[in-house]
Amino acid sequence: MQNRGVAAHLSHTLALRVTYNNAKPLPRGRPALPTRGGQQAQRSTHTPPPPRRSTDPRAPRTQTFDKDIGKRWTVSEWKDADSTGKWVHTPGEWFVESAKKEAHGMQASEDMKFHSISAPLDKKASTTDGTLVVQFTVKHEKKDYAFCGGGYIKLLPGKVDAKAFGGDTPYSIMFGPDLCGYDVSRIHLIFEHNGENLLKEDEIKLDYADKDEFTHLYTLVLEKDGSYEVFLDQDSKAQGNIVDGWAFPDKEIKDPEVSKPEDWVDTKKIPDPEAVKPDGYDDIPAEIPDPEAEQPEDWDAEEDGEWEPPMIDNPDYKGEWKAPMIDNPDY
Repeated sequence: MQNRGVAAHLSHTLALRVTYNNAKPLPRGRPALPTRGGQQAQRSTHTPPPPRRSTDPRAPRTQTFDKDIGKRWTVSEWKDADSTGKWVHTPGEWFVESAKKEAHGMQASEDMKFHSISAPLDKKASTTDGTLVVQFTVKHEKKDYAFCGGGYIKLLPGKVDAKAFGGDTPYSIMFGPDLCGYDVSRIHLIFEHNGENLLKEDEIKLDYADKDEFTHLYTLVLEKDGSYEVFLDQDSKAQGNIVDGWAFPDKEIKDPEVSKPEDWVDTKKIPDPEAVKPDGYDDIPAEIPDPEAEQPEDWDAEEDGEWEPPMIDNPDYKGEWKAPMIDNPDY
């Protein structure tokens, strides 16, 4: 996929929507992507699958774009003609000459335009029967320091009106890079649940150096039990279980048929019923004359009155007596 403005969509339907500049698929047969010095991968629980060819029977849909976009892709008309950009089949402005055919991708060719396109999957994509893998490559060929753009794959549920496909079309999963200037550098992974799009609670961060003009391979592995792992260029970037990183409902809920018993005790601590207030406790004053105070030498009793030392807090005063608290045996 290439973009001059990019987002992509895919479950019963694979669709693409774009926001900025140039991406393309990794050429088939190309050596492993280079890694940067000093970069360390997380310990991975999955072996990231290699890019698959279009003849792979395990994939609900694969697309290498070694031919033109074809009849299966439908360009959306959700925006008027003047606002809609053109999709083209091209290797981009630079590529390996000997691999020009393999370097072709689908490019959103016009800046400041809406690009929306979709195609049905050959079969339903689901985790019900096993592992779901979403994998694609993208190249932001026109990247510069002010670059802002996304390269998202979306899995769309059920039947989709391809001509009306757009930004408000419901999706099941959205996955791909979100890049903008110095501040935004992350991989989005969003799940839909009961009509709400759930963003990951902590971002899948990318290094600023990842925002370059080269081809990058993005992979999502989602297991039947809800465990997941995200890879960039086959290096693990995040892993865990979706119930822990997104605002999904808890696995268990309170039984709505159960009510609180009438004799239920909520109080953890109670005053010790056997405690007794010490004799003379109430006779201890809160303040006492300062025992260290001395009458000033120039004090004149006739003019100033009888001298009295100032009052200070009584260290023996403990306040109103209360019985000590103990564990409530009925709690």
